[in-house]
Amino acid sequence: MEDQNLTEAHPVAADIQDLLLDTPDVEAFLTELAKHSAAMFSSPAGDVFCGITLLRHRAAATVASSGERALMLDELQYRFEEGPCLTCCKEGVQVHITDLEHDNTWPDYNQVAREQGVGSILAVPFPLPDATASAGLNLYSERPFGFDQAAVQRATDYVQQASKGLRLAVLIAQHSQTATNLRAAMESRTVIDVATGIIIAQNRCSQREAMELIKKASSNRNVKLREVAQAIVESAGGGPVHTNFT
Repeated sequence: MEDQNLTEAHPVAADIQDLLLDTPDVEAFLTELAKHSAAMFSSPAGDVFCGITLLRHRAAATVASSGERALMLDELQYRFEEGPCLTCCKEGVQVHITDLEHDNTWPDYNQVAREQGVGSILAVPFPLPDATASAGLNLYSERPFGFDQAAVQRATDYVQQASKGLRLAVLIAQHSQTATNLRAAMESRTVIDVATGIIIAQNRCSQREAMELIKKASSNRNVKLREVAQAIVESAGGGPVHTNFT
């Protein structure tokens, strides 16, 4: 049995790695992960659709889904401020609703979900290292008892494998955002430096005095330093200022 579980885990890990390598950004990766998850648990007996919820700073959002149906079922929980997937993310626990027809944990949400043709729900938390964020894989089956014990175990194992790809995707996104922010900061710094030089030349003042003039104009006009600096450069006959990163 252990060898079988290991054999099943390797294809999942390989699939997740392929998704990460083949998608251009984190958003696309998560969307493909949701579609892959839905396909993994669907069968001829009934479709399964999937959403991935991210809870950060007490605000929940669906960062990816296998389709509009899963997205709607996730967002209904945010509207009601309760539901299996929200509980999964907030408490870091697995939530399994075997038969919505006979479950009264979240009456309002369960009724709407049943009206949308959902028979059972399985929500499994992603283990994330970031204490300020939590995430969950939300699986919706059209059938009551759509997830037997074997399927629940498969989902648990699957999330463990997928979480590694998710964490790597988040890290890549964070590094990418840091690089973007750094580039923007350097470009702002460049136009401010050029504007400072223009003021020094025009007023024969020090760099410190030139910067104070820019800050004062920014405060009086209630606009950003970069915008004031760009206006100074343009008024001096200069065009857009770009930072050379090469």
